[in-house]
Amino acid sequence: MSVDVSSLPFSPLFIVVAVGYASLSVLVTGPAIIGRENEKSGWHALCQSGLIAEINAASLPDRPVQQVPDVGALLCGVYPELGQLCQLIPDPNALAREAERELQEAEARRIERAASGTADSCSCAEQVFVEEQRLSIALYAASGRLIVPPAVATRDAGLSRALRSSSCARED
Repeated sequence: MSVDVSSLPFSPLFIVVAVGYASLSVLVTGPAIIGRENEKSGWHALCQSGLIAEINAASLPDRPVQQVPDVGALLCGVYPELGQLCQLIPDPNALAREAERELQEAEARRIERAASGTADSCSCAEQVFVEEQRLSIALYAASGRLIVPPAVATRDAGLSRALRSSSCARED
């Protein structure tokens, strides 16, 4: 059974043009428009600053080093003539201070490593959002931004959901 295109109420060229325009909206103009709108809204910078704030909030709190009385300093304070003996008595807090310093350096390196991946996570969220909402974005672009589908209207929430998705999971 063949379809007689001459009996259609519109030209077959109209169908070809409509399909081409829809394809162009789905593949090119829709993602470009959403990318520009994300840029204009500053979502990428907000995303990065939010992720860095989360990373910093999850960092280990600074713990004060418990101070043990320094017997050598006490002896030298009371008996200055024992100066050479005082030098032989080690500072009991030195090892604890050194361990705390190393722990703080390791935590700083962990935070720096985690923060360096925030740009990738935010870009990933933008790409996942475009892929998940491609048809809504295409409708938005094809209508000249006159029709705003719910997915596009709540773009920030959609981007946040995409950021938290398993596709864009970060390793801290």
